[in-house]
Amino acid sequence: MLENSDLSSETEASIGFEKFYSHFTLILEELVLFAKSSCSIFWTKPVSGAEILPSAVTGKLGGPSRRRLSSSTTTAILNAILSMRTISSISSWCAQLKDDNMLDSTLAFLWSFSWKVILSPTFDTESGAEVRLAAYEALAPVLKAINSARPPLVMDLILANDQVLPKVEGKPLLDSFVLSFLQNINDVISVGALTRSRRAVLMKWKWLCLVSLLSIPFSVLENGVCTEGTTAFFSSSAIKSIFVDLVESLENAGESSVLPILRSVRLVVGLFTSGTMVSAVSSNNILDTEMMSKLMRSSWIFHVSCKKRRVAHIASLLSSVVHPSIFGDEAMHENSDDIQGPLKLFVEQILEEGTKSPRTIRLAALHLTGMWLSNPKIIKYYIQEMKLLSLHGSVAFDEDFEAELAESQDARMEVLLLAKSPDSELTEAFINTELYARVSVAVLFHKLADMADKLGTIEENENCHAALQSGKLFLLDLLDTAVNDKDLAKELYKKYSAIHRRKVRCWQMICILSRFVREDVVKQVTSNLHLCLYRSNLPAVRQYLETFAIQIYLKFPSLVADQLGPIFRDTNMRPQALSSYVFIATNVILHTTEEHVRIQHLNQLLPPMIPLLTSHHHSLRGFTQLLVYQVLFKMVSPLDSDASESVPLERRCFESLKLYLAENTDCVRLRESMEGFLDAFHPITSSAPSGIFSVRSKELEFECVPPSLLEKVITFLNDVREDLRSSMAKDAATIKNESLVTMENSNSRQVSRDLSLDFQKKITLSENERRDNHLNTFLEMEKEDELLNEVLQSRIAAAERIRASRQECIVVASLIDRIPNLAGLARTCEVFKAAGLAVADVSVVNDKQFQLISVTAEKWVPIVEVPVTSLKLYLEKKKKEGFSILGLEQTANSLPLDQYTFPKKMVLVLGREKEGIPVDIIHILDGCVEIPQLGVVRSLNVHVSGAIALWEYTRQQRSQKSTTSSS
Repeated sequence: MLENSDLSSETEASIGFEKFYSHFTLILEELVLFAKSSCSIFWTKPVSGAEILPSAVTGKLGGPSRRRLSSSTTTAILNAILSMRTISSISSWCAQLKDDNMLDSTLAFLWSFSWKVILSPTFDTESGAEVRLAAYEALAPVLKAINSARPPLVMDLILANDQVLPKVEGKPLLDSFVLSFLQNINDVISVGALTRSRRAVLMKWKWLCLVSLLSIPFSVLENGVCTEGTTAFFSSSAIKSIFVDLVESLENAGESSVLPILRSVRLVVGLFTSGTMVSAVSSNNILDTEMMSKLMRSSWIFHVSCKKRRVAHIASLLSSVVHPSIFGDEAMHENSDDIQGPLKLFVEQILEEGTKSPRTIRLAALHLTGMWLSNPKIIKYYIQEMKLLSLHGSVAFDEDFEAELAESQDARMEVLLLAKSPDSELTEAFINTELYARVSVAVLFHKLADMADKLGTIEENENCHAALQSGKLFLLDLLDTAVNDKDLAKELYKKYSAIHRRKVRCWQMICILSRFVREDVVKQVTSNLHLCLYRSNLPAVRQYLETFAIQIYLKFPSLVADQLGPIFRDTNMRPQALSSYVFIATNVILHTTEEHVRIQHLNQLLPPMIPLLTSHHHSLRGFTQLLVYQVLFKMVSPLDSDASESVPLERRCFESLKLYLAENTDCVRLRESMEGFLDAFHPITSSAPSGIFSVRSKELEFECVPPSLLEKVITFLNDVREDLRSSMAKDAATIKNESLVTMENSNSRQVSRDLSLDFQKKITLSENERRDNHLNTFLEMEKEDELLNEVLQSRIAAAERIRASRQECIVVASLIDRIPNLAGLARTCEVFKAAGLAVADVSVVNDKQFQLISVTAEKWVPIVEVPVTSLKLYLEKKKKEGFSILGLEQTANSLPLDQYTFPKKMVLVLGREKEGIPVDIIHILDGCVEIPQLGVVRSLNVHVSGAIALWEYTRQQRSQKSTTSSS
């Protein structure tokens, strides 16, 4: 049905276009006759002094829309311009629709009109100059229409030049036209009869006409039409004349001419490097560095003089100056005397401006990374520029960027003409963020690494060698910066500070570059790496050092014993550094693919990690317990109970350790809090651009940095420690009050003290007391341990009681975004004592609006984080735990709420506002319920719907309890 509908609509559209085409071609003859008559005004010499200017123009300098002509002449001029525009527009539209000879006569008229305009004499009066300006205004759409016509017809028109000018054998096809055009229009400008504002208007039409003229060779040759013999379109001298004219005009051009003049530059530079479009008269047809230096200076002055930095203007500047045809010439970047070339200077200037302009640096990053990927040998000249892009970050948000792309066809077209991103899907997600420059460089080197990996294969070429060398060069430079830079080498810095951000950016890029490490640089790389690992760094930074190290040791397994072994045996190593090395060693063991190498790593790394299980440093001890369990669980097979006595002692020790770590309550709690983290980590994906710059998690606002494992362990331990301290303080206060009552008349009052401080205060004895009070000290410590144990047991029992009193229903609101709805659901879940509330981002509870609506409900109801990407896994897990998965949604098989009997263990999934539950989630559900709606609107707020469903569940459960108790 849908296919038939599409076919019928296409057929109707085709019939409609055919009708328009027929009507247009019929009226073209009449329009041409009218145009011939009305255009006579362009060839008539105005009578000197006969023009009476309108009062709106008299005494004024004029403007873009103020023609300094009499009313009657202006009317005639407008008729002529409008007629030529109409014919040009119809011809262009018809040429795109159909490729036939119906338009040949019309296009011949347009070509004849073009020659007549450029060969008409120039008048030295203001009114005469205004008429010539109007003629060029009419010429701009005419040349555009000719450029869009059938290439064979365009070639026929060009080859018919002998009807206008005598034909010279071997002369380039468009030389006469373009040189006559430039001579004629420049004469109009140089006469000086036009006011300044009107000269600016004429300049705009000049460059628009030139863009169409210079585009003709590209349009013709792209369609496979060849010129006769070896005749080219332009001579080198003609192109150089245009180039000189452009360079001289750039510095003084107005903003209305920005796009046409830059497009002309782009076309001229392209013609310089095209042998089929420019005749090779002499070796002087090459665009040398001196010419490019002049172009660069003029274009930069022109760019700086523009008041607004529009997307189209910046993109056009980049594609015009940093042109693909000359970017591969090393002389344009640096000459033999180590002097910077014109392109190098231009890139430096554009990136310096980019540090203040978000859209400039983003567009520059897009174009430059595409250029570098196509020319890997040029990258060595731009190491510092790539470092700037890699470390760049700005809080500025370009609110108009996407709007300009959506609303401006020029902006879209110019951005499309920039070099293509190596991974457009990833980079597009960051196009309007401060991450874009870094993501572009990361994607560039990821593609260069793919290129370098082809060395030694049949696909090897010189670009592969250049890619490898540029990657190694950038890696070593970034590592040197990480070690020696004043800011990046700091060990004390604030979280989320500028230094913290730069450190993260630097090590994110180093992770991307890990694929470029080879035998010749690996020792230098690991030397700098270990120096940075030993330094103090926040977990957000340290996790990237660890990922980079894991990549190195997986690639060079022979270094494991020589470098990691001695580090574990260093008893004075910093605990923070040891935590990193434990993580590195664990992942090297788990992710080594060759079995014999894996066993070798296990024997080398596991024994020195075991002593860290007894470390007095709580975080290191807990972290090691978590990771050692992973190794034992995956690498050490369970013992056969019958043969346990014949097993060596060390094997039985490992088995006992594994059993303890697997079943101990505290170890289990720690592991559960890290659920899925270790399994989700993979060193290869974690060092790829798509892994580092994740677009899936909206909560990763800080440089796309996910929470590290060590950070999660520390947070967990701190939370537990804080809970214990709070509980112990309350219990100690109770004990103190009871002691004061029972010991009121006792002599022990003198030794009474504030027990609420005992668990925090260290034992400090005087020198004379130390010898006699060892026993008392140990007794006090033993009592403190007993008290701690009692508090733990009481806390566990209390938690179990609270859990048992809750209803066995979980509300899943991961698909809901609006904060008021989430806060209302939290309040509802607390009122009905739901077992939990699942949200996409648990940090929403810190939002002031959430707290205002929830009135502290989030403190009393368990709230878990279930991102949308993990929702399926979460629901499947709950289904395995015996929960029924229900959706509150209107479907073909949904049951009314008042007719449905809820199961005791239930997960209730709520849909998105206005959209409902996605189809892929509905397929997982055990059933759907809907709320009967009797009104006209028939649309309930999602929070209200959830509250109604939760109350119905509660009502049914209460009814069942009362029935059971009465029976």
